[in-house]
Amino acid sequence: MDAFSLIQILVAVLATLAGSTVLASLGFGIGMVATPILLLVLDPQTAVVVLNAVSVPITGLLVWQTRRHLRLKDAIPVAALGLAGALIGAYVLSASGERVLRLSIVVFIILLTAATAFNPVGLQGKVPYPKVVGGAIGFLVGVMLGALAIGGPLLVLFVLSQGWDRHRIRAFLSLYLFVIMSSATVGYIPTGLFTPDRIVLALVALGPVLLGFWVGSRVAGRLNEELFRRVAIGVIVASSLSVLVRELTSL
Repeated sequence: MDAFSLIQILVAVLATLAGSTVLASLGFGIGMVATPILLLVLDPQTAVVVLNAVSVPITGLLVWQTRRHLRLKDAIPVAALGLAGALIGAYVLSASGERVLRLSIVVFIILLTAATAFNPVGLQGKVPYPKVVGGAIGFLVGVMLGALAIGGPLLVLFVLSQGWDRHRIRAFLSLYLFVIMSSATVGYIPTGLFTPDRIVLALVALGPVLLGFWVGSRVAGRLNEELFRRVAIGVIVASSLSVLVRELTSL
């Protein structure tokens, strides 16, 4: 893609700032918040590549921040399968058309946003073969994150059904996302998705992303998470619908 305009850079900065704040607060959601906003001014490949690249340092910081609550025996098998999925997702991203990617991203965001509105507590202890199911979901989410930069809420629903506390969930998700974002970013290199302009845009967004991490880390300890999640869901739905309407009217 050609050099980005000032408007594109400003929107990318604001979107990644908002997304990283949500990620640091809840442990997930950067793609669901930032992607539909990025799609308003960027092509899908640029949006996904830049967002996954800037997610690597903040998910790494989250791993360090939540390390005391991390249980490696739970996280490593799921993250390993997710890593394989992310590399496949990187190839899917490089081989897919712009319109297909854009509509797929928006549809998945809306479906996953609707799913996060439900509390899966009733499923606690009822998921059969949780290690097998968790591994399968980890692989699927890895493909989705590598190709579309969204999919984390599907894994969130699974871990919530396990009855884990908030700290354990955030630790699990932070390690998983760090592995997936890192492997997807590496996978973009041989596929030619890392153009010089995209690298520059990712570097420009790095500062706002780190600021969002700092803000979100403080929000996590002071703001009611349920209220914050509802506000985030409202923003996600509104931004997703705006992209969907624009695409449908251009058909």
